[in-house]
Amino acid sequence: MNGEMVRRWGRATWWRSVLWTLVCSTSTLMAVAAGEVRADRAAGRAPDQLMSGMWMLVWLVGMVLVVLLWWRRRWPWQIAVVASVVTVLVPIDPLVPLVVLMHVWIRSRWAVVAGCTVLVTVATFVATWRDTRGESAAESFWWLLFATDQEATMGPMHWWIPVVITVVVVSLFAGVGGLRRELERSRATGEGHRVVAARLSDEVVRQAERERIAREVHDVIGHRLSLLSIHAGALEANTREQDERLAGSASLVRESAAQTASDLRSLLEVLRRPDDPDLAHAVPGLDALPGLVDETVAHGMPLVATVVLDGTTTLDPAVGQTAYRVVQELLTNARRHAPGAGVRLAVASRPDLGVTVEAANRTGSGHIVEGNGLTGLRERVAHADGETHVHVDDEGVLRVAVRLPWRAALTTTEVPL
Repeated sequence: MNGEMVRRWGRATWWRSVLWTLVCSTSTLMAVAAGEVRADRAAGRAPDQLMSGMWMLVWLVGMVLVVLLWWRRRWPWQIAVVASVVTVLVPIDPLVPLVVLMHVWIRSRWAVVAGCTVLVTVATFVATWRDTRGESAAESFWWLLFATDQEATMGPMHWWIPVVITVVVVSLFAGVGGLRRELERSRATGEGHRVVAARLSDEVVRQAERERIAREVHDVIGHRLSLLSIHAGALEANTREQDERLAGSASLVRESAAQTASDLRSLLEVLRRPDDPDLAHAVPGLDALPGLVDETVAHGMPLVATVVLDGTTTLDPAVGQTAYRVVQELLTNARRHAPGAGVRLAVASRPDLGVTVEAANRTGSGHIVEGNGLTGLRERVAHADGETHVHVDDEGVLRVAVRLPWRAALTTTEVPL
């Protein structure tokens, strides 16, 4: 619990703003007090009420800059410019622009950092030069730090001392800002690495799950298909001389089982390596529709099909694969729910109209019962940004219309990196 409180305190920013407010307020008050004494000594007069009022105004200007510190993270370079200009024009100390300079180094691009650093350096030198013109600890903050006798009059400091002080102070604040900039960048890089590691970990888990599902499907369905193919082959061999029709049906079952096993292997490879572009082409597309129609007719389904394909070579393979699965699902549903009933199918693809699939078959029900087939069909079409319309007309005919938008295939120069 204590460790968590320490981390929260370290991440909080308000207490640093409060600390800088107190420090800058104190330094502003000291700078104004020293400046007033310095001005009175230069004018050869004692402090009067008029002069005190003017220096009160100077103090208020300094306090406005202190208040602006609370927005230094949102507008760092803007506040740095304003504070530097005010520090040059008004006899106050340069601590506010120096503090803001740290945040310029942390948050701004390098061109802005360079410009603000030069401007703050000028403001710091001007303010330090003014302060070191004082001749005693009462007139100069730096004499207050370095003088051994606080009551003595030492005179102005040498010209090179303000230069050294400016270089040291600006380097200190800019160095702290640069260090924090590197720390922030390292933290962001580390966070990015953690995100990538988490994503890779999730992908490994998903890949392991896909491998497990692929193994289960291969072991269970592959075993059933092999048994079906063996028994269909045996039935074909034993009935070839007695019943040609039965032998033909057995041959059709055997070939379908073999084709299904081949399709199953392709789908399992896609499941194992979903991002492999070569495997994605293993899924049938629009070009495979004539074969699907012929296979359906060979299975004995009364089917009237019209397939008009135009420009399929420039169509995104994913859209063609979706259209193929839609037709396959519609024919499967018709075979399952209305065996022996005739089916009318129309498929058309044109770049200006997209891909349309329409199917109609008579059903024994006057209403739609959406099972996994139609639900999966809707989801597949919606994933491709298409539209699905299903209804049963007054004559009990189920009508399904699907429209998929035309999406051009990516060329080798258009593949996103």
